[in-house]
Amino acid sequence: MRFSIVIPTYNYAHCLPNALESVLTQEQDDFEILVIDDGSADETPGIMRSYCKKHPIQINYLRQENRGLSNVRNRGIRESRGDYLIFLDADDCLLPGALSNFCSFLRVEPDIDMLLGGHLSVHENGKEKAYMPKPFSKEKRKNFVDYIRGEIRISNGATIMARRVFETIKYPDHIRNSEDIPVFAQVLALFHCGSFPEPVLKVFKHSDSLRNNTKLVLQAGTEIVDILFDSKILPPDLMLFRNEFLARRYLTLFRSLYVSGYYAEARTCYHSAIKLFPELLSDIAYLRKYMLSFTKKRQNDIHNKQC
Repeated sequence: MRFSIVIPTYNYAHCLPNALESVLTQEQDDFEILVIDDGSADETPGIMRSYCKKHPIQINYLRQENRGLSNVRNRGIRESRGDYLIFLDADDCLLPGALSNFCSFLRVEPDIDMLLGGHLSVHENGKEKAYMPKPFSKEKRKNFVDYIRGEIRISNGATIMARRVFETIKYPDHIRNSEDIPVFAQVLALFHCGSFPEPVLKVFKHSDSLRNNTKLVLQAGTEIVDILFDSKILPPDLMLFRNEFLARRYLTLFRSLYVSGYYAEARTCYHSAIKLFPELLSDIAYLRKYMLSFTKKRQNDIHNKQC
């Protein structure tokens, strides 16, 4: 079997049918769908019983207690059978022809380990924006550095990864936000990666997504830096970028705290970032937010949270 489409879901019964139909209507038929329900309290089980009855061969439904997205993805790796895995969020949709586009590239480069297509972002106001990936460098080091600097954007669902990748790399089970960052970075550092400019995914942006959850961003904090920069996985020349990436993580925390109204705590994170990597002072957008933070009204302190 060529593709395993793993769909993690948690209380997304209202979106799940669209995600499922976007896969079931693909031109290619060499795929399985594995839906892993991470303890949903909505109508997800009933919806999945109906789909499994209609598509007993193509769809497998597993339900577990809530353990987080990393745990679900790792279980998807273990339970699936395809040569390539696609992690499709339950609130996103594959575009028509997505699997055919992946297959066309694989015919040209069958040894590819990670392949990235473009995606369309649909915002809550209905506006769409296209993101088309640029060609990857033949130098793994450059791809790695470009990614940790935010110059390469990777979206789950628009990406396929060969099963062999996960013999070396796993999702960090205890992290519930940004868990894909160390995985993508390590794959870029170690494996053969490619991209093509056609869109294969429609991403629906909404304010309650995990990526926008300030509490989870703070919980992940800088821990993903240690996960990413594992000397047992990364070569020594890439370990040299640890402080730069740590500084950029502090900027991410600064932004989350700033948006949430915790301006003093945000400034502490900004100071940590600049101390580690002074070059970040050239980022005018962050510098402007830092200056504005002195003029804004302070919210309640975050207890037991320091940068």
